[in-house]
Amino acid sequence: MKRYLFGWLGLTAALVLLVAVFNAVVDPYGLIRGVDRAGFNRIKPAAGAHGSMAKAYQVLRVQPGALILGNSRAEVGFDPQHPAWPAAAQPVFNLALPGTDTSTSVQSLQHVLASPGAHPKVVVWGVDFMDFLVDPRTPPSSPAGAGSGGRWLTQGDGAANPTRWRHQLRDYAESTLTMGALLDSAQTLASQRNAYASDLTPQGFNPMQDYVKISADEGYWNVFRQKDVANLQAYLRRPKSILDAGGRSSYALEDLRRVIQLCQQNGIELHLVVYPYHAHLLQIMRLSGHWPVFEDWKRALVRTVEQASAPGQLVPLWDFSGFNRYANEDIPPRGDRKSQMQWYWEAGHFKSALGGLVLDRVLGHGTPDLAWGVQMQPVNLEAHIATLQAQERDYRLSHAADVQALEALASQAKQRLPSR
Repeated sequence: MKRYLFGWLGLTAALVLLVAVFNAVVDPYGLIRGVDRAGFNRIKPAAGAHGSMAKAYQVLRVQPGALILGNSRAEVGFDPQHPAWPAAAQPVFNLALPGTDTSTSVQSLQHVLASPGAHPKVVVWGVDFMDFLVDPRTPPSSPAGAGSGGRWLTQGDGAANPTRWRHQLRDYAESTLTMGALLDSAQTLASQRNAYASDLTPQGFNPMQDYVKISADEGYWNVFRQKDVANLQAYLRRPKSILDAGGRSSYALEDLRRVIQLCQQNGIELHLVVYPYHAHLLQIMRLSGHWPVFEDWKRALVRTVEQASAPGQLVPLWDFSGFNRYANEDIPPRGDRKSQMQWYWEAGHFKSALGGLVLDRVLGHGTPDLAWGVQMQPVNLEAHIATLQAQERDYRLSHAADVQALEALASQAKQRLPSR
């Protein structure tokens, strides 16, 4: 009986070890990157769902000379391999994380700076209007507190994270010893010849190959409609303020201040970018009552950047939002599953083709479109806002059918809102 029991335990241990080695080699989440071979495991369809885990470790291995920060718009829009990135700032890593806010960008940057030997020279941070909306009843803002650091090297206040080892053990166990990891490893092997498999590259970039098939199967009209409805519901539920109860700032604006200070203290060239939203999303901001807040947000960004920047070292704040030949890109008609859009996947997420033009403009590469993208400063801000107001009025006239359809969706969405 004892021999049988030891034999059974030995077999179980061998099977667990075999599974762990198999998962470690296939590496379905890109956590380890010990083996990275085309046709075997380079495409990682399950990595996107575990991006916050994988990127925290991968960025330390890459030791990047340039970083991309932000949310999902930056993750799919800014390609680390775009030629605009300076040769002196290689390699580039996309540390943007979907569904996160400004506090995550602060911790991401602190995480990299706390790594021995890390010397990033350039940071491009995509700042999103939605992340700065705050309930005006929120207590007055303060700098980021000393929250749990999770798997980051630092806590929220920048201090060393004493409990990181626990999260490391859990992360490596999850990626090697679980049944979920085994199933994801099998999916990884089976997806290598799938041209439309989702992926997360070793540089942290999401090429959105899965959306190529989705847009072909459903058509861009349906993809936009689904996202327009979701965006309307989201904005109608969000507060219409960017300042907390103190009336002067907010946690997000303090996060912005912190990133500026971190970059300037460490000799990092920081570029702040307001995303190039599609015109549909800009109209949704108007229909939800957020357009005046959108303008106030830009004023707050300019004011915070001016206050936080060191004397004579004003951080460039680029605005690519507005109604122009990119944002006004027409959506193929309903039922059209063949036409392709050049610049957008849907109203909130732009393609890397457009993100590349943003990087060209921001980093001064090639022959950028000088008529697109405004570096907002106190001296030009109000004139810039007036131009955007005129563009918005012109869009409603030139795209009346689109606007009417969005107005109908907004009316339906408002009717579904729970009564207060």
